[in-house]
Amino acid sequence: MRWRRWRRRAWLVWLAVGGGLVAAGYELPYVNWQPVVPPVDAHPLIVRMDAKGDGRFWSPRSGNRRHRGVDLAAPLNSPVRAIRSGTVAEVGTHRGLGRFIELEHRGGLRSLYAHLARVQVEPGARVRQGDVIGLVGKTGNARHRWITPHVHLEVWRGGEPVDPATLGLEMTEPDAESRHAHRSG
Repeated sequence: MRWRRWRRRAWLVWLAVGGGLVAAGYELPYVNWQPVVPPVDAHPLIVRMDAKGDGRFWSPRSGNRRHRGVDLAAPLNSPVRAIRSGTVAEVGTHRGLGRFIELEHRGGLRSLYAHLARVQVEPGARVRQGDVIGLVGKTGNARHRWITPHVHLEVWRGGEPVDPATLGLEMTEPDAESRHAHRSG
């Protein structure tokens, strides 16, 4: 009798573990755990917070909208790098985004880089992770003198915005002294 109970429990444990592994194996192709490289040469990455706005992911915007990316502070005209290898899907100019580049990566992932001073790639080009694709600028709605130079980075998977921090980018907010300096002009 005990043997039968033990076998039944072992069978249930095997089913639970095996089922979990099968489920994980089913889901893993949809989750791309490949590490990303920072889009700007700064460590740590500093999220823009100045007199004109909050650059954090999903922060409120006017018109009941949300910020679908992060604004990473960087010196004007410094390099902007591809966070992953991929293909240049689109290069253009937009009223709000200014000059922008959109890359298509494996696994249904897309990344968008905006407010660029200069674009250094063409549509259809293949880029490797870490390649310089443009330069940090103040184009589009980032032209105001009180807006810190930054790259606006959006990441999308399956048509939904993804917080870039979930891909392994380590970001921090500026200290109070730095924020005050930006506000005073």
